[in-house]
Amino acid sequence: MEENKIVLAYLSVWLTLLGAVFGSFTACAVSRWAAGEPPFRGRSRCVTCGHVLSAFDLIPVFSWVVRRGRCKYCGAGIPVDCLAAELAGGLSFLILGLTVPLRELGQWLIWAGLLLALSLADWARRLIPDRILLTLVVNRIVWFVALEGDFSGIFDILLACLVPAALLALILLGEWLTARELMGGGDIKLLFALALYLSWAQLLLTLLAGCLLGLVFAALLGKKRDAAVPFGPFLALGGLFTVSLGAPLIRWYFGLF
Repeated sequence: MEENKIVLAYLSVWLTLLGAVFGSFTACAVSRWAAGEPPFRGRSRCVTCGHVLSAFDLIPVFSWVVRRGRCKYCGAGIPVDCLAAELAGGLSFLILGLTVPLRELGQWLIWAGLLLALSLADWARRLIPDRILLTLVVNRIVWFVALEGDFSGIFDILLACLVPAALLALILLGEWLTARELMGGGDIKLLFALALYLSWAQLLLTLLAGCLLGLVFAALLGKKRDAAVPFGPFLALGGLFTVSLGAPLIRWYFGLF
């Protein structure tokens, strides 16, 4: 029993570090992509003074806190988005490591990393790149074959796909009636990608959680922001909540009937 606790603590530390490093790397790549630069070319630099950053300057979370969110070479502020991405990566990897079966952990870590990348992209450009969505699909196909070994789970996937399909039909009808866009196409495609991983009940919970989180965030902003709030990051948060903590809530709900 004591040995299991040691192994769990060891795994938790390394998953948190891995997630934070991935978050830092992804935040840098997305910021370059948003600025129209090659996302994976060249060393990390201060966006203000252009100074090449050392390894000590790039320690996730620690470097930002020690420097109080400022570049040590020019004193310019470091975007808080970098810290948020590092914390999100570390926490999501940790939560999944503590809640999902070990044999499926690889699938869900890649899933979480891709959701973090598309969330940052959606936040920066109000756009969910198709390449990330395609990678989500490929990841699921590879792990589906590796974990399932047969095609008995195809029916569950098709059933889950009915959720975004029905939502798409309602949105198209609403847009026809109101003559305005109600939901971005990238968000619908993300829901179809999530349907490959989640059951129909999990997908409904993900959608509900994402809507609630988005509404709370918009309410907290009030009138300080006129631009539309991207929905992709909140769908990603809803998905993380559902995968890691949603099972008891779903069982409780169905137990009411």
